Parts: sequence; C-alpha cells; structure tokens
Amino acid sequence: MTASPWALFRASVTLEATTLRGNRAFVILTAVAAVSFLVMVSLFGLTGSYAPVAVINNDGGPLADRLIEALDAAHHSFALKFMPLADAEAALLSGRLVGILTIPEGFSRDVAAGKTVPIDIRIDNVNIDLTHDVQRALPAAIVKFGRDQKFPGATARMVEHDVMREDPGYIPYLVVSALALDAMVIAGILGAMATAREWERRTVKLLRLSPASPGILLAGKLTVAGTVAAVALGLALLVIVFVYRVVPIAPWSTVFALLACVVIFTSLGAWLGVVLKRTLAAVPLLFGLAMPLYIDSGALEPTRFDGEAIWMAAHLSPVYYAVGVLEWAFGAGRDLHPGGRVDPRTAGEGRVSMSRDRGDAL
Repeated sequence: MTASPWALFRASVTLEATTLRGNRAFVILTAVAAVSFLVMVSLFGLTGSYAPVAVINNDGGPLADRLIEALDAAHHSFALKFMPLADAEAALLSGRLVGILTIPEGFSRDVAAGKTVPIDIRIDNVNIDLTHDVQRALPAAIVKFGRDQKFPGATARMVEHDVMREDPGYIPYLVVSALALDAMVIAGILGAMATAREWERRTVKLLRLSPASPGILLAGKLTVAGTVAAVALGLALLVIVFVYRVVPIAPWSTVFALLACVVIFTSLGAWLGVVLKRTLAAVPLLFGLAMPLYIDSGALEPTRFDGEAIWMAAHLSPVYYAVGVLEWAFGAGRDLHPGGRVDPRTAGEGRVSMSRDRGDAL
C-alpha cells in the first residue's frame, strides 16, 4: 500500500533533518557564513576609502583651520593626520601615508589679501586608485573652502536638485545587497547538497525504483534545506537591522523577497546538484559564480554605467533582480519626493548660475 503524499513528504523532511542534525557544526557554520558575507561586502566600502594624509600646518591662522575642516569633510577621501614633518616623511617613504599636504606660512594672510597660494602635496603614487582619490578630493575641498568663506571671483556655482532627500550611505547600500549574495551561496549550496548527496551515497537508484513520488521526496528534502537557509538569512537580516542600523521601510516586502530568494536559489542549487552529481563540484561552482554575479548585479554601481553589454548580461542573473527588490524594500531605491513622484523638471538636474560682469568662471 502506497503511503499518502503528506506522509511521504513528512518522511522526506524527517530524513533530511536527521542528516543535518548529524552535521550540527555545518549548520552553525552556515549561519556564520551568512554574517561573514555581510562583513566581506562591507570591506568594499571601507577599504581604501580614507587615504591617510599628513597635514603640516606652517600657518596656524584661521583660514588654514577652515581649509583643514574642508579637507576633513571631503566625503570618503582623507584620514588627516597631524605630525612633525620628519615623522611624516618617514611614514610616507615606508608606505604608511598616501601623501603629505603642507599649508605654507602666511597662507591666511595671503588668501585674505586675494592672492593665489600654492598648497604643496607629496603623494606616494604606488597605488593609482588612492592617488586618484586624493587628486579628485583635494580640488573639491579647496572649492568648498572658497565657497564657505564667500571669496569673490568664483562666478559659477552649481545648484543641485537631488532625486532623493537623503544620500543613502554606501555601506548600508552594500550590506543590503549582500543579502542576495547570502541567499545565492547559502541556499544554493544547501540545495545542491540535498540532491548531490543521493548520487554520492548511491541511493538515487532506490528513489527511482521506489513507488513513492520523486517530486514529493525532493520537495521534502528541499524544504529542510530552504528552512536552514531562511534561518541563516534571518540572522543576517537581524545583523543588518541591529548592528548596521539599516531598517527596511517595507518589512513584509523584505521578508517576502528573502523567502523568494530562498526558493529560487535552493531550486537552482538542487538542479546543479543533479547535473554535477558531486557536492565537491557544485559547491566550488556556486562560490565561483557568486562574486561575478554579485558584482554584475548593480550592487557596487549601476550596471548601465559599465556599458550595454554588461547591463544586458546582468539581466540574465536572478541576483540582479534580488538586489533590486531588496534595495527597494530597504528604501535605497525609492523616491522620497512629496507625492511619491519625481519632478521631471528637477530630478537629477544640476543648474549652473553665472554672473555676467566677470570674465572668469570657476
């Protein structure tokens, strides 16, 4: 007599759960891995974002202090350090500084008198990325310094109209997108293990010869795998909310999106397990695909900025859509204008205002 579908499903769930209970360390490490991906992705935004630059202030005047404040306010650019010149030179040559910026004596007096004062900076250009960061941020800080002091002569200014009222933080944006990476790796690996294990244990023949429905047995196995993945993602979500202080504006949409990710990636992993028939083949493949698909998902920057070919390729990956839905649920992609619509006259627009009585423009 054939067991009922519900009884078969419960038996499959019990068998898979028993297998995982025998590997408690693996289950615990799965949850730890979900959190570790958040930390790893955070490093994209933290590493190299603040270039250590020594400041040698030979002036000590009020305008020199205002310039230092402008440098310090440059977004994700400088980590200013104050030290004697000899120590700064030794740190620069040993690779512990990116540059040495020297404010000359008489800086405040000469700037107040309308003179152009050169500011010397020595850069350790062994790393072109950090070098470019300093080269971009220093002129921006100088322009801000001049604008804040209301110096004459700057006859062009930008009037910015933002699509969103607040600039989303880069680290919060990244850790939210890391949930999609978590789902792909964790759920995919658990799904692949659930199916590949049948070939490794040579029990797949028994399943094929059994009068029980293979679909019901597979559903039971994947339900357990998906549940473990959902718990790991839930832990990662709690870390995002309570550690990173990033709270979703649409909590139920966030939960639904994560559950959808679990279903999709568990099924994808199960399919890879069937195709490859070996855990040692499926797991490295999923890890190998994770970072390219994540980077091409628009998590670091919009994929359209990288060209049409990459943008079109990104649409073939479920990670792309998972990142988009999760960012929307957390609020990074929503419109914050009153009435819920973007004003097409001002969205993303910068307007330049110029005076007509001066020949120079900044």
